[in-house]
Amino acid sequence: MKNLKISILIAGMVFLQAACSDDLELAPQNSVTEEVALDSEEGVQSLLVGAYDRLADDDVLGGWIQMASDLIGTNNDVNWAGTFTDPGDMWNKNMTANNGQAEVTWTEAYETINVTNIILAHLDIVTDPDERARIEGEAKFIRGTVYFELVRLYAKDWADGNPAANLGVPLKLSPTNLVYDPAASVISRSSVSQVYAQVISDLTEAEIKLPEDNGFYATTWAAKAMLARVYLQQRNYDLARTKASEVIETGPFALVDRVDRAFNTDNNTSEDVFALQVTNQDGENALQTFYAATSFNGRRDIRLRAEYENLFAPGDERLSRLIYFDASERRLSGKYKDQFANISVIRLAELYLIRAEGNLLAGGAQVGPNTPGDDLQVIRSRAKTTDAPLNPTIADIMLERKLELGFEGHFLHDIRRREATITQRGSFPWNSDKLVLPIPQRELDANSGLQGQQNAGYGI
Repeated sequence: MKNLKISILIAGMVFLQAACSDDLELAPQNSVTEEVALDSEEGVQSLLVGAYDRLADDDVLGGWIQMASDLIGTNNDVNWAGTFTDPGDMWNKNMTANNGQAEVTWTEAYETINVTNIILAHLDIVTDPDERARIEGEAKFIRGTVYFELVRLYAKDWADGNPAANLGVPLKLSPTNLVYDPAASVISRSSVSQVYAQVISDLTEAEIKLPEDNGFYATTWAAKAMLARVYLQQRNYDLARTKASEVIETGPFALVDRVDRAFNTDNNTSEDVFALQVTNQDGENALQTFYAATSFNGRRDIRLRAEYENLFAPGDERLSRLIYFDASERRLSGKYKDQFANISVIRLAELYLIRAEGNLLAGGAQVGPNTPGDDLQVIRSRAKTTDAPLNPTIADIMLERKLELGFEGHFLHDIRRREATITQRGSFPWNSDKLVLPIPQRELDANSGLQGQQNAGYGI
């Protein structure tokens, strides 16, 4: 299944490196003419592979988007034990505008977006309408996904005040070209609601244009699943449960028979709705680097707390198979042992939990054949743990999310959605300024459109 061709990647990345800069103020020496770079369908296809490669960068969904959420959002779940200052400041809720990890994640995310913008600006090169639709769908899936991650990390939560007034992130929907236009590089932050609208537009178009089967690339199912995640964060529980149920009931996915077999795999599993491909020749798995023991070539910088382990009932296979101790008795997550394993971005298990939450909170007629208790039981039966309550509360569902989806990038977003308080390293309510990443100072210096638009708590 892993047949990313190195020659195609090189072709795509040569153009990518030429077309992208380190911030939104893109200078001409970092670009090439579009006519030279994209003069054939093969060029567009190669650049699309490059877009996936950028998405899988270790500072994007190759690890740090997920780890930023979990380090900031930990509520007695993990400790940071590493020597790197910037992740430590995330864990301590003590970031500054010069936090290096916040800066590089921002930079790499916008480089990914710029690649998708270049692809979308050259769709007319692709003559076959089905191929053109697929390429457009994949590019918009990637762009919508990245913008969703950016607005969740660098802006207030959807329900924290007025999303139409709160600042989101800059929306850049056209590519950076050879001719440097200073005016075009001055981009202010769009509102949170505007960014969400763009995310939903991109993912909805991707859902329509993508095929059901697309190898390990994005499919219509991946777009539906990502939309379910977006709607859930908006508290649009009706649409969240609807999209989740479409994937569960009509998609070609099934939970693997044993929970640990969902991780550390060379190929996508039956429950991977979308996963990033990692091989010994390409791809980065920063989650493995920072979670795994040194015996697995990891740094073991993120260590599990006893409080997290104690959340599991005796006999729960997620405890026995996915938590382990290294030689120095450090408690670690077993989800990331193999440095060349794929990174699961969306698993079927998450869709069951989204549907359960949606059906519990949306009201009205139930969507899908399962009650919330039934959906929790599907997850708990696979884990061989105690039965789910027949009529679960939202607390039951949130606990199940923590047990099933721990260390997959959900901690911060679940805290904010449920308007909870973090009690680790202090007391931080869900809408605390300290739970929002800073707009990088380097970006503020480069883009005059961002003057006066730094997040609260980082100086203006």
